[in-house]
Amino acid sequence: MMHIHYYIYKASRVLLPLVIIGMTAVMETACTKRVRPTYITVSDSIRHYYPVVSGEVLDLTYVVRNEGDDPFLIDDIQPSCGCIDAPKDIDAIPPHDSITLKFSFDTTKNIGYVRHSIRLFGNVLPRGMAVLTFDVNVVPPSFDQPDYEEVHSQRRANNVEELVDGKASEKGYYTTPDASRDSRQHVRYPWRD
Repeated sequence: MMHIHYYIYKASRVLLPLVIIGMTAVMETACTKRVRPTYITVSDSIRHYYPVVSGEVLDLTYVVRNEGDDPFLIDDIQPSCGCIDAPKDIDAIPPHDSITLKFSFDTTKNIGYVRHSIRLFGNVLPRGMAVLTFDVNVVPPSFDQPDYEEVHSQRRANNVEELVDGKASEKGYYTTPDASRDSRQHVRYPWRD
């Protein structure tokens, strides 16, 4: 009788780990689902902002809509400059839903014409990346006579116009004449055509 218990004990020490490994493998394959690439649209992904005075913060708001049947999983958001503050807690956009991404561009270290891009990485077609592009002229503050940008920003700050129309930095941009295009369809060297 003692020998039977000994053989059962020996068999359980060998078979039990194999059973556990096999069950773990079955559970892992049964619980995973592969997320396929999806399509997104970004309203006004190529923007041209009106001039701002150096030292101001330009608020950028983009509405990203997931047009596909799978969730848009955002792996990484990479601004082209450290002066752009990006949201850090965005994980996924459900299918057929939209989300508002808010960025802040600090103009203190930029003077003149500035062009930046913000890359969204994830399961998005066609190449796993969507690019948001904007440009702006950053004007240095004047020491003697205030220029148009300074007078305009001071007047808006002291006026009810901002309460009615909103901040100039939140909607003070224009787009290309063909508004249906986005940055993924942007021609790299249009003068070569």
